[in-house]
Amino acid sequence: MADFYTYRKEVNSRRRRHRMMIVLVVLLMILCAAAGMFWFRRTPPQEPVNEPVETQEPEITPTPEPTQASVSEGPRRLLPEVDEAAWNTSTPVESTLDQEYRSTDARMVALPAGQRVSDSYFNTVTFVGDSIASGLGIYSTGIGNAQYCTYVSASANSFVNNASMKNAVTGATETPLEAVPATQPDALYILVGTNNLVSQGNEEGFLAYYERMIDMLRERLAPGVEIYLQSIPGVQETVVQSKPGLDNARIETVNNMLANLALRKGCYFLNIGEALNQADGSQMDEYTTKDGIHFNAQGYAAWREYLYDHVAYNSRTIYEGRNPYKIFGK
Repeated sequence: MADFYTYRKEVNSRRRRHRMMIVLVVLLMILCAAAGMFWFRRTPPQEPVNEPVETQEPEITPTPEPTQASVSEGPRRLLPEVDEAAWNTSTPVESTLDQEYRSTDARMVALPAGQRVSDSYFNTVTFVGDSIASGLGIYSTGIGNAQYCTYVSASANSFVNNASMKNAVTGATETPLEAVPATQPDALYILVGTNNLVSQGNEEGFLAYYERMIDMLRERLAPGVEIYLQSIPGVQETVVQSKPGLDNARIETVNNMLANLALRKGCYFLNIGEALNQADGSQMDEYTTKDGIHFNAQGYAAWREYLYDHVAYNSRTIYEGRNPYKIFGK
């Protein structure tokens, strides 16, 4: 037994020495690697040595002495001098942008809702147009205190030709170009076109007469009269069967053209279809009459409410509630 234990101790001793040797070798390798890295970091890279090249010194040009003229002129411009005389003119400049309105959407041009006006606003308003507009003066749900130059079967051509027509509100027979200025309005509301559209394919001619009508009315009115062009309202879907020209899709197209005309002529455009039409552009069923074109009392009440809320701001206008032109009650 003593020999076995002695042998075991010797074996364990050899194993310990062997492990110690391995650890020492590893430590030595780590130290060598660290020393090598330290050495390479401290040694700067050697730059290549270039042979000196003989250079020729530039000739020095003497600076000229400043003259009296150059001192008085001040610093020289970096850019050429501008001919100020060419800019100091009042001649018109040729336009470089296309300012013609194209593909107008009536919904985008229409006057938005604003502060509601009082009843007295319409005391100096004149409605011009056909029998559809006449209902505002005939029904008690309309606007009874306004003036009306609205005529049976009227069209844009009728106004331009100054034909004698029967006033659908007053019953008088009169010529529009004389009757309208006699009302001395502050604002003019025009609605005409349904009778023009009964026939198909005359959109361009209708717009030409409409534009001429605006010009002729302006020539006879006082300066500063505001003109509102009202959109042509839609009709019942069944109307197109007897009157093919009164297709609601066509009416929408013509209203876009009227909105374009309002922009060009400096008029306000009122999209009354927002109050009178369904989403598809047809007349609301609860506002219809037997012909599917005109409106009943309920329809004119909705039309009236729309007009009260869609008036361009003007410092002379009297509004319900606080006047938007008055700040802090002043």
